[in-house]
Amino acid sequence: MQRRTEMIGFGVVLAVCVTIFFHDALLTVRVLSPADVLLVEASFREPGDDDYQPFNRLLMDPVLQFQPWLAFNRAEIRQGRLPLWNPYAGCGTPHLANGQSAVFDPFQLLIYLGPWPDALAWVAAARLWFAGLGAFLLARSWGIAAAGRWFAGLIYPFCGFLVVWLLYPVTPAAIWLPWILLATDRAIQRPSVRSSALLALCVGSVVAAGHIQTSAHVLLAAGGLAAWRLVELPRPAVGRWRFGLAWSFGIVLGLGIAAVQIVPLGVYLSKSPVWSERRREHPPWWVLSKPRLLESACTGLPYLYGSQRRGHPNLARGLGLNNLNESAGGYAGLATLVWLVPLGLRARRSSREATFLAAMLAVGTMGAFRLPPVDNILRALPVLNVTDNRRLTLWVAFALTMLGGFGIDRLARGDFLPRGWLWAWLAAAGVLGVGAVLAPMAEPMLRARAERHYQNAPGAALDSMKAASRAERQVRAALDFVPRRLGLAAVEFLAFAGLAVGARRSARLGRALPVSLIVLTVVELFDFGIGLNPTVDRATQDRIPPVIARLRERMRPGDRALGVEEELPPNVLMRYGLADPRNYDSVELTRSLDWLDALYEPTDEARSSRRTVSWRTVEQALPRLKESAVVAVVAASPPPNPGLFERVERVGDAWIGWLDARDWADASPDGPPLSSIRPGAGTIRIEVPAGAVGPLVAREAWDPGWTAKVDGSPVKVERYRDAFMQIPLQSKSHIIELTYDPMEVRWGLAASSSALVVTILGLTGSAWSRICGIARRGLGRTRARRLESS
Repeated sequence: MQRRTEMIGFGVVLAVCVTIFFHDALLTVRVLSPADVLLVEASFREPGDDDYQPFNRLLMDPVLQFQPWLAFNRAEIRQGRLPLWNPYAGCGTPHLANGQSAVFDPFQLLIYLGPWPDALAWVAAARLWFAGLGAFLLARSWGIAAAGRWFAGLIYPFCGFLVVWLLYPVTPAAIWLPWILLATDRAIQRPSVRSSALLALCVGSVVAAGHIQTSAHVLLAAGGLAAWRLVELPRPAVGRWRFGLAWSFGIVLGLGIAAVQIVPLGVYLSKSPVWSERRREHPPWWVLSKPRLLESACTGLPYLYGSQRRGHPNLARGLGLNNLNESAGGYAGLATLVWLVPLGLRARRSSREATFLAAMLAVGTMGAFRLPPVDNILRALPVLNVTDNRRLTLWVAFALTMLGGFGIDRLARGDFLPRGWLWAWLAAAGVLGVGAVLAPMAEPMLRARAERHYQNAPGAALDSMKAASRAERQVRAALDFVPRRLGLAAVEFLAFAGLAVGARRSARLGRALPVSLIVLTVVELFDFGIGLNPTVDRATQDRIPPVIARLRERMRPGDRALGVEEELPPNVLMRYGLADPRNYDSVELTRSLDWLDALYEPTDEARSSRRTVSWRTVEQALPRLKESAVVAVVAASPPPNPGLFERVERVGDAWIGWLDARDWADASPDGPPLSSIRPGAGTIRIEVPAGAVGPLVAREAWDPGWTAKVDGSPVKVERYRDAFMQIPLQSKSHIIELTYDPMEVRWGLAASSSALVVTILGLTGSAWSRICGIARRGLGRTRARRLESS
């Protein structure tokens, strides 16, 4: 009863913390969304408007990909359909199969059932609460005392990794790490069908969360813990195979539950160049990579190099470093790193779990920051050799958090670090304080570098006044931000030293020290995380700029539009129900990329629709754009050759070039117009009038999953120019029905359904046995009474 009461109390306190963290979105009418990043585009401005500074310029992907996909998932599922095909991107592309669409993520039920877009905050808050509860229960199962497990449960949900990736599919996978470790322990220490079924639910959920790379890192951690537990079993370990079998069965069953996500993704990868491109990006395993030593400092001081938040300088770009998301994922509080973890590492003498966490911290650090030999080993392993192992900062943040829990425990028992640590903290405070004082002296260098950067940046070189203005803004931000941040860090180190000295001298302060450090660390994380994922007002979230309104006015169903350079990046149009020939996805169809290859500027980057589009490449690819039903090209400047367009007009602060493009569907170049509707994203109905000559061409990307019926009779869907769909017709009226129904989804659904049935039986098997036993005993007594009465 006491354990349950404590868990309920912790859940309430964590809910309060989560509510404070998301207070803007949960307690007001604002929306948890970085949609204001679109306001930097000319397409969203009026002539004469000043440059807009978004709350966090780094958060483009949630606006371009994940929010439109969530809205699309929600609309399709509320209509009783699986969102198998996305008609708005890449001339049509598989949707459920891309993995990051996360159609089956259990937390998405809040999106599907709740109001849009308010549910965006609900699901984010629910995820962090769930992550904290899992860390609390895992810490308790590992024998961490009350203060330590409260520390783990309150710190993990607000650690750097979960917060910087909150609006991506990365965090939805990462929140399952403590749960899958807890289920791993249960499966090995108490092997049974039920424990394997619980593990299977965790595995299925982490894969369905939408980020296969993070899922791989979570499963790798579970595999490491399983191996650790099996090795440490007392010798001779009778029935050792039984423990490993229970865990392995749970993993395989969980992958079966996620088959509806895994199988279509595997087939999609076979149609895409992404796998080979990722392998090309990674050097051979025997080559030493350049370590990310400067970025590792962000594990303790996450804003050391600023960020892309409003008012922050972005010093990382000038230094050639990765952005905040990639460098600060391991952050779990400065106090955790320099005080509690050193104490927690001393628990290795009495706790096997602390030893495992120390190994996890070491491996995660070397993998994330590209240190040999771990970096080389990871690049030699299948799957991990194409994975972005910078995201192993998840392991770093998790291990620091749990070791911090062990450290809080030791602190509560009166264990203190040696006095040498006090001198180290004082030295760190001195260095940071000197840095804060000397930072303004770097103003001339900062100004020169900033001006050079903006003069060489695409577009900025055309407007020297704008380039100088942006450079000045960066310099002012740096001179305001850097001294203040360094000074605060120096004060924090001094506070650590003061608290440690006071706790040694006062027993009362010593008893209050664990709670003080928990509160201090939560405040640290809130200072880092609140506002990093911004909220916007409803008008900004739902804004329809003049360019979008004009496109909606003139574009017909099936027509597509295209943005040049920074205007209308791929998938922006999907937010407004408009289509783009490009696709903003981690996986893309090879044939679609081949078809529009001339549209992109030559580059060493991986082949994708994220490459630069210019007026020059638009002119180069113009015949294929017209063939792709692209009727509009939008840019921040007028086309240098307006004669290529049927009409050019200025709308707001942007320009639209209108093309005389082919219809989305036709049966002959000069034939009668066709009538087409799309009852669902993956269903198309086309009415062909009598007199049409030649086969029908539907300018939707061809895929083996498409099937067709002509007047109710199945026909083969042929390829048109190896890019679109073509259906042979006779010269009379027809009704054509196209349906996207890929076999891989059917196979995945069948496998997932079977695995889910086995899992449910495993979870409820003992209960059913008891019910059946009671029923058998009741029938036996009834028969006995009948025999006696007869």
